[in-house]
Amino acid sequence: MEARSLDEVTERLLVIDRSVAFIPAVEDRTLALEIRLPAPVDHLGTTFDRLWRPATPMFPETVTRPSLNGITPRRRAIAALLVEGHTDAVIADRLGTSVRTAWVHIAEPATVLGSESRAQLGYLIGRSGILDPEG
Repeated sequence: MEARSLDEVTERLLVIDRSVAFIPAVEDRTLALEIRLPAPVDHLGTTFDRLWRPATPMFPETVTRPSLNGITPRRRAIAALLVEGHTDAVIADRLGTSVRTAWVHIAEPATVLGSESRAQLGYLIGRSGILDPEG
């Protein structure tokens, strides 16, 4: 068994043998929706795979993920959310942090890149190579 952790908070998703998937059916997550139709199960399986690959292994012991040119996976996640145009509140929610913590994480690339506005920050992130695919 392997467990991994993401830099973003996602909804629960369980895919078994690419034949059945379970997702939350109600907001308080006390019920699950069982999906057996091949197309939605395949889509959810692909979504799971895309989330699994960049996740950090945590079992049997935590593994420190290397940074690429000083850019940690968390910084890349924040940069991607900024470029996508998300608000601080959405970024905080996706990262599972408070808005204040998100501000701190957003201020760092803004300072490093010399940004004076949110729009300029998105542009500078795009030019910086932070979001370039890892080797």
